[in-house]
Amino acid sequence: MVIPLLHVASGANPDEWYLAWHADPLLTLLLGGSAAGYLLAYRAAALAGRRVPPRWQVLAYLGGLVSLAVALMGPPDHFNGVLFSVHMVQHLILMLVAAPLLVLGRPVQVLLRGLRPHHSRALMGITARHPGLRGLLGMVVHPMTVFLLYNGSFLFWHLPGPYQAAVRDELIHDLEHVAFFGTALLFWWVLIDPVPRHYRLSTTAAALLLFATWMAGDLICATITLSRNLIYPVYAETETPWGLTPLGDQRLGGAIMWASAGLYYAVVLIGLLAAPYLRTRPANHAGQHA
Repeated sequence: MVIPLLHVASGANPDEWYLAWHADPLLTLLLGGSAAGYLLAYRAAALAGRRVPPRWQVLAYLGGLVSLAVALMGPPDHFNGVLFSVHMVQHLILMLVAAPLLVLGRPVQVLLRGLRPHHSRALMGITARHPGLRGLLGMVVHPMTVFLLYNGSFLFWHLPGPYQAAVRDELIHDLEHVAFFGTALLFWWVLIDPVPRHYRLSTTAAALLLFATWMAGDLICATITLSRNLIYPVYAETETPWGLTPLGDQRLGGAIMWASAGLYYAVVLIGLLAAPYLRTRPANHAGQHA
């Protein structure tokens, strides 16, 4: 069943899209509990004199939770059933904003350092005592596995059948979001801060994973943007606000993903490649003046 515009927007005028918010009790509880648990663990670690992430990373984690609230309870969630472009913005927030911000907050490290030492050692020792679990974890964080899961999910949910099923059915829509967000968490966790540390990728492997993902995403986005046909007829079944035609909306959504994700991946790739040079430059500079 396609959700009518006024129902999607909870009575909000499309011209007042910024007022289209709703409170989901379960999601609110999960987000609030995640924030409280993180801050309590951070405080416990700091009081115990253990190393904790700097405050900007704490703000990054909290910003990731806020981004999730905006994507899942704000305007993107209200209008995604009538505008493909808004739905794409929602996907971008989940995959390229919320997920990396949460990973940057180092939640696993904060949790482990907030626990008593014997508890954290017990948790870390689980993989060491179970070779099968250690092998499974190693397979999951392998660059090829991460690439296939992240990009395979992105491709699958943008095929006409699964995509339109998600627009029509709330449960399938939730599964779509779980797939996007879950694979994005894995992708950025492997790139930014895997735990245990020996799963960290080399700069070359990380750069190849990021570049391959960039190219795969560009191919999908270009196909959507440049198509002369309406790939998702579900958007022709509802009145489209703001004077957009369904095809124009489809092209706008594809262009938003294509341009913003491409620029995003390019900036991250440049930063990734420049990081080793920037870390060694001060030492080399100091040695020249010694």
